[in-house]
Amino acid sequence: MKQPIQKRHCDEHAAAEYLGLSVNTLRDWRTHRTGPVFARFGRSVRYPLDELERFAEAARVQVAA
Repeated sequence: MKQPIQKRHCDEHAAAEYLGLSVNTLRDWRTHRTGPVFARFGRSVRYPLDELERFAEAARVQVAA
């Protein structure tokens, strides 16, 4: 019996939802080479899930109590 394949990339719609952003924001960031790391597979844009987590973690702001 085959083990299920773990998904390692998601499309821009899932990435935007994960980050709480619009797809247009991600598209704008790609144009300006900012934002999370992404990959192109032909014409398809995919975001590595571990990079989305890393990007979100790096964006955290510590507020002094």
